[in-house]
Amino acid sequence: MPSLEEVCVKLLGSPSWAPKVLVGGALSFIPLLNIIPLGYLLEYTIRLKHKGAWDLPDWKFVAPLILFKSGFRFLVLLLTYVGCPILIGCLVTILLDGLTFGILGIISYFPVAVGAFIGPFLLLAAIHAYLTDGLLSDAFKINLILDIVKKMGLKLVLPVITFWGVILLALPLYGFSFFIGTWVLLAYSSALHFSMTNNQ
Repeated sequence: MPSLEEVCVKLLGSPSWAPKVLVGGALSFIPLLNIIPLGYLLEYTIRLKHKGAWDLPDWKFVAPLILFKSGFRFLVLLLTYVGCPILIGCLVTILLDGLTFGILGIISYFPVAVGAFIGPFLLLAAIHAYLTDGLLSDAFKINLILDIVKKMGLKLVLPVITFWGVILLALPLYGFSFFIGTWVLLAYSSALHFSMTNNQ
């Protein structure tokens, strides 16, 4: 079973990753164009699955239209599996805050934290379900998603906590922190998924 450290060494071992991350992070700040980095990361994960290529590819490796289409698919999964749990958490927080007249204070935000914590697990599982046969419908098979989460879950706890920690600490640079964090999560979860598949 691969470790997060081993994956990071593979990802950051080549100096060529820095300019590619700068492009992805910069695009992540621009509305509408920020769909393209999502597509790039999804296409990177597909490439990693089929070719075992850990390095970030040149930005020209896929046509912009394909990146946009892949980015839209990623966005749908992101809104579904991260956005919905956070939204549900927000609604529960508002309900708790109203019922307790604000007495709970910051504790009432716990449901939001739970939603934000479980979201990446579901998103990564959905992406790997989608990559199995390239069918977006597979990413909405709840039993399959939960099965993948069950198999990878414990190994992803620290990376997910680290991901949110980096996002919060580098909030003004959220475009770069999100791009790098998502890249590492996708690569590490892919390594876990490959390992599980090969051991079956």
